Amino acid sequence: MDQEDDSSSKSPEDRARDEAATREELQQIVFRIMNINSQIRYSEARFSVDPAVLESALEALEGRRYREFCAEIITEVVKEFYEGRLIDSSGGGGGGSGGLSDSWSSIPSKKVKPIEEIEEVLEGGSTAMEIDDTTPLCSSKPSMKAFSSNRVAALDYLINCYCRANDEVYSYTKIKKSKKMYLVEILPDVAAVIRQQALKYAILLTKNRFQNFAQIDDPAKLILEKSPLLTLMYENKVPSDFLASLMAEARKQESDFDEIFTIVLDDLYVDMQNAICNENIIGDPLNRLKELVEIKVENTNPICKLIVKHVVFLPRLTLDKYAAREISKVSFLAPFLSLSVLLDENPKFATHHFLDNACDRTLSASFQTLLGNTRKVLHQIFLSLLTNLDSRQEVLKYVSEILRTNHKRIQYNADDRFLAKDGFMLNFMSILQLLSLKINMSRIDPFYPHHPEALIDIEDETKLKCSSQEYTDWLETTRANRKWETPKFVTHCWFLTLHAHHLGIIPAIQRYNKLLRATKELQRMVDELNNSKAQWENTPLARRNKQVRDRCVNQISKLSKAKLSCDIAIVDPNVLGACTQFYSSVCEYMLYQIENRPIEGLFVNKHPPMSLVPSENFCALPEWYIEDIADFILFCMQHSSITDYVDNSIITWILTLVCAPHLIKNPYITAKLIEVLFVTSPTIQTSSQRLYLQIINHELAQTALVSALMKFYTDIETTGQSTEFYDKFTIRYHISHLFKGLWDSVVHRQAIVNESKIGKQFVKFVNFFLNDTTYLLDECLEYLKRIHETQVLMMDDAAWGELGTEAQSSRQRQLVQDERQCRSYLTLARETVDMFHYLTIDIKEPFLRPELIDRLSSMLNYNLQQLCGPKCNDLRVRNPMKYGWEPRRLLGQLIDIYLHLSCDEFAAALAADERSFEKNLFEDAANRVERIGIRTPMEVEEFRKLIHQASEIFIQNQQNADEFAEAPDDFKDPLMDTLMIDPVILPSGTVMDRSIITRHLLNSSTDPFNRQPLTEDMLKPDTELKHRIEQWIKDYRAKKKQ
Repeated sequence: MDQEDDSSSKSPEDRARDEAATREELQQIVFRIMNINSQIRYSEARFSVDPAVLESALEALEGRRYREFCAEIITEVVKEFYEGRLIDSSGGGGGGSGGLSDSWSSIPSKKVKPIEEIEEVLEGGSTAMEIDDTTPLCSSKPSMKAFSSNRVAALDYLINCYCRANDEVYSYTKIKKSKKMYLVEILPDVAAVIRQQALKYAILLTKNRFQNFAQIDDPAKLILEKSPLLTLMYENKVPSDFLASLMAEARKQESDFDEIFTIVLDDLYVDMQNAICNENIIGDPLNRLKELVEIKVENTNPICKLIVKHVVFLPRLTLDKYAAREISKVSFLAPFLSLSVLLDENPKFATHHFLDNACDRTLSASFQTLLGNTRKVLHQIFLSLLTNLDSRQEVLKYVSEILRTNHKRIQYNADDRFLAKDGFMLNFMSILQLLSLKINMSRIDPFYPHHPEALIDIEDETKLKCSSQEYTDWLETTRANRKWETPKFVTHCWFLTLHAHHLGIIPAIQRYNKLLRATKELQRMVDELNNSKAQWENTPLARRNKQVRDRCVNQISKLSKAKLSCDIAIVDPNVLGACTQFYSSVCEYMLYQIENRPIEGLFVNKHPPMSLVPSENFCALPEWYIEDIADFILFCMQHSSITDYVDNSIITWILTLVCAPHLIKNPYITAKLIEVLFVTSPTIQTSSQRLYLQIINHELAQTALVSALMKFYTDIETTGQSTEFYDKFTIRYHISHLFKGLWDSVVHRQAIVNESKIGKQFVKFVNFFLNDTTYLLDECLEYLKRIHETQVLMMDDAAWGELGTEAQSSRQRQLVQDERQCRSYLTLARETVDMFHYLTIDIKEPFLRPELIDRLSSMLNYNLQQLCGPKCNDLRVRNPMKYGWEPRRLLGQLIDIYLHLSCDEFAAALAADERSFEKNLFEDAANRVERIGIRTPMEVEEFRKLIHQASEIFIQNQQNADEFAEAPDDFKDPLMDTLMIDPVILPSGTVMDRSIITRHLLNSSTDPFNRQPLTEDMLKPDTELKHRIEQWIKDYRAKKKQ
């Protein structure tokens, strides 16, 4: 109201002057926006236009024909850019290289059509746009940076016009003075027209519709010319506001949008392909793609839709053999997923940064951070593609195709030439990891792997519990009877992520381990050649051996570079930590499937392990769902510390499956989980103390672990595999080591003691580790004798020289093999003897049972004889610690076991061993132990008492043996030909002594005569025969006295 009063109080002359001043100010604002000199003001920072053109433009501006005004000015400026008059590409003139020319042609004073009509004029080459070279030149020096292309410079001009229009409106809308109100009201309209015209001309320019202005020497260059829009994006000269407005404007004509941005995407694709193999990680094209896909127009991401429409987004694949390689090389997103530091994918990186086959830890961490940031950008790109409904299904299909075509990556000897590389798959896996990070597990469909619309295929995978036929039958029934709902995105995403781990990180760590083994083997060959150099240096083999050594050294150098790159890409704490966190959710999923419960929060066991009955869904899951996690944790415990990421879900999952081995068909999977527990032991990994305590203090560990480990120790005796005999020693070594750790815990020691008092399970357990101890010690002593023999021979120069070069090489190779085997067997044997040692402290009764005590005493006597007998010097070897050979420690443990079990029954068992028991030998052993100080005098004296007691029994046994030799044949055991004490009848009718058949059943649940199934409860006492035997003994002794 005040403004109206103020205006009405002015005279007509004042109002006229105000209006003229306002029009003049508007004109200057518009000229600032368009960056041109007016007739009144001049600046070298602006462009100058021909006075006639300027007059025509001002006339349009005065008449409020803003579109016509913009057409006049923009066309003139763009034309000059195309003619090269604003940019001196030759570097001449006063501006230096790339500077602006001092003169440029004036624009013919002809009317220019508005933007709606200009496109057809440009395409048709109208005379309205013909260049008049006869017009005089005028001077202009706008301070604009030179560009590689005039199109780029012209587009930059349009973008700056757009931005200046926004800035002017912003500044004037804040002015409250009355004389400026006219500007405040009209300027937004003027600026809006300028912005719209800038966008429309930008569309024409990016479509290359101004090419008639340019004098082109080589038209082919136009095809190779990069999009001017992308060029400016690389230089951060395209504001997101302009980009979004340009997309919105171009989408009014779908063909315009596709034409403009398809070229941008094509250029990004090519640029990214060129950036993959580089000395450094170049992510600029990746960042530009992210910038594009995140722009929304009318609640949609138009670039996302354009990407999935791209001709190479998911190319039509050729033969299946090459499909995996093609999709990882030529699909649109492939180059963006292929940023890597691995040697076989980016050799320039390794060659540049690992010149000395070394990499500073700080530098390595910086590269890992850079890779992590790159993967976060990739995640944002995929997130935009997947949240946009128009592109989601195609992207999910693309993800599933990557997994489908690369299913052979997990095969141990897969041909890498036809598969995606590790760098590609690790990036791919990391993206899906980030997408699945916040998924609520209660929202996923647990039956998705069997869903008819699933994007994963598990049909040919080995199942946890089902056979192939059982799975086929169950799947057919389930699909027919179950009401299937369309899978949700979160379900697709989570299971695709799980399968991406199977084909991403797991094959990568397999290749890493293979790389380490290859390097170790090559180094061993080099060391062997160097150590034996004196033998071949002056022989005909010298040249060949030097060539072999040099090739090995060169190969080791290459493998060292490969390892360093793998340390950055694979042994990355961030990558391994993220994998562990995801695997935690997989453990939760499987635990709920075991108990057949819906997923709801953190899992808590509701049933004891041995009573668990797995659900059909769990039985039908692939075996690798479990094996992958075990392999992953084993790798991480060896090469990287991830203990902070191993949460209660993973611990509960491991203990549940170990304590309920019946849930899994394949015993080697359970064995691998036991190995996971083994490597968490602080004696194996010093950094895992906290995790180890979490495990042994878990409720399942305290209530069920001891019993489960003992049962599995016996069950692993037979697995059905050809390597079962050797496999069992490694598995039992892990269990023995676990028992040693558990024995130090009061709770678990009591659990072991309690287990020894229950049923036959502990007796079977003792029987098998007695078998192992006997075998392993026998093998160790045999290998030690062979090593001793070879070492003695090599020390005798004369005898060694007589062998000849070939025989010497053969003996040396055999020695290396014997040393390796001896070291391995001693490691296993030491663990079983240790277990014997500490178990017999508190547990005695099971070891003294008739079916065990004879074999136990025989084993102890034999090994004591080997250590202290006349041939003990055959066990002397040079550098015994190299093999872990500690004879004094072993002798001391054997003496302790004798003392732990010392009693009348044990003395009798010692005396019953006719093969190894000799009083003189045992006396000599006692003297040696006392002399060396292996045990205290009191303990040695206790040992002597036991020897004396056994010796007396031995003499009595010799007398009894003579007596019982005359016993009737039907009183003797058919297997051992000894007098039966407690005869029992087998189902087959055969009569045997109970202690002998019970001992046999500990190793095999079959009848020794017909191999039919046999258990101890099927044995029937032969009471009548027992009475007859007792009566015969009584009568025989009475008769002998007479």
